[in-house]
Amino acid sequence: MAHHRATRAEIDLQAFRHNFQNLRNHLGSKIKIMAVVKADGYGHGALPCARIAVECGADYLGAGVVEEGIELRQSGIDTPILVLGSIFPDEAEDLVRHDLATIVCTLSLAQALAKAAEKQNKTVSVHIKIDTGMNRLGVTPENLPELLNQICELPNLKLEGISTHFASADDEDLSITQAQLKKFHTALTILQNDDVPIIHSANTSALFKFPESHFDMVRPGLILYGALPSPSLQAILNEKENLSPFQPVMQWKSQIILVKSISKGQPISYSGSFTTKRDSLIATLPIGYADGLHRSLSNKMEVLIRGKRAPQIGNICMDMTLIDVTDIQDVQAEDEIVLFGKQGDQLIAVEEMATKGDTIAYEILCNVGKRVPRVYLNE
Repeated sequence: MAHHRATRAEIDLQAFRHNFQNLRNHLGSKIKIMAVVKADGYGHGALPCARIAVECGADYLGAGVVEEGIELRQSGIDTPILVLGSIFPDEAEDLVRHDLATIVCTLSLAQALAKAAEKQNKTVSVHIKIDTGMNRLGVTPENLPELLNQICELPNLKLEGISTHFASADDEDLSITQAQLKKFHTALTILQNDDVPIIHSANTSALFKFPESHFDMVRPGLILYGALPSPSLQAILNEKENLSPFQPVMQWKSQIILVKSISKGQPISYSGSFTTKRDSLIATLPIGYADGLHRSLSNKMEVLIRGKRAPQIGNICMDMTLIDVTDIQDVQAEDEIVLFGKQGDQLIAVEEMATKGDTIAYEILCNVGKRVPRVYLNE
């Protein structure tokens, strides 16, 4: 059985390497870097990206759930791994068994971890998360002293880090993040010198916008994959003298499976959401929402074909979508198309697709489906 699809995601690992090293040059050698590879490396493949990050000197890796950390361990990664989404108490034994660390913000989880670690004759590292305004995970600043004392009294636990998470670092309004930083600084005043080896808070946007958020370690995610969490960040990057441009790591491509002539006035695809306004040449692509191409992009997006832009038309189907190639000469079946990426001197960035789909680049990348093969370049 052949395992080949015309629809594919090309992952340039040299671009990932460049992005990590670019970030290291910007931060200097004293700030630790946690390379966030959760959600299967934002759709790029956690293991290949983790290996490059470790090769480049990543101090820590960030996973989203226990299973992601276990997969990295079973593939031979021995760099420290933090489960950023915390865990349930019944996952404690697996976490300890595979030498993972986790976010902690409750005594019950800390007790479960201590029990599992004692049972396995191990020590488990934990990072207390302080809720400074995200109102998701975390202990409130006023309850931090009590939790800190309780954790320090439990056997087989190593308090390795204190962290917080910014709710609005991507936004142009800086006041919310500034308020969170102030609250975090206030909470940290209860710590004695050398109580905690690692203090961390900065995601991609914060590490560029708020240098004071670097502390001991930063947690870059999207920027490692060459995408931006917000349009405003580009202007800030342009002002950084020690940065070269970050390079997109993924390109999403397919090929035309059929080209056919459709007369004027004909409905296209399900529910006839588009009607041809002229005699048209329509190409069918073997890609649809089952591959992660959002149906909400129907009649809004463009693709690249023969170095030119062509509009997508009609409702995006589960396995197929249609483009209008009337204005592009000599289009044929099997011609390559680019959904996001570069072709010739034309570029469709993933951020453009996200804007047209009323979402964010994170979601577009993470939603490129499992049945879309990843083709790794420059391993």
